[in-house]
Amino acid sequence: MLEEYGKGDSAAALIYESAKQCINAIANLWGRNPGTTGAKRSYLESIAGKPPGNGFDLEKGWQAASQLHIHADRGHLTAQRFQETWLLAQVFIDDMLAIYAGGG
Repeated sequence: MLEEYGKGDSAAALIYESAKQCINAIANLWGRNPGTTGAKRSYLESIAGKPPGNGFDLEKGWQAASQLHIHADRGHLTAQRFQETWLLAQVFIDDMLAIYAGGG
């Protein structure tokens, strides 16, 4: 959506939803359901030290995804900051998928 249509606000909303669902998917593996945003952040903190262990800060990635969510509503990020935030959110999703693939 971002590349084909240039719709940063829509793409930002989708990547945020993807990031959020990554947290839910891992939590659900262990029979947990972090419904609220605060519960998602708490659960994320509990898994932050798990593999892939590449040194990436999961909290930083979640914050980036959250910033994209806000951008979808307000359009507050500059083009450069949007790109930086987008990349951090993508790394977050990749790492969360690796954690999921490893069994949570």
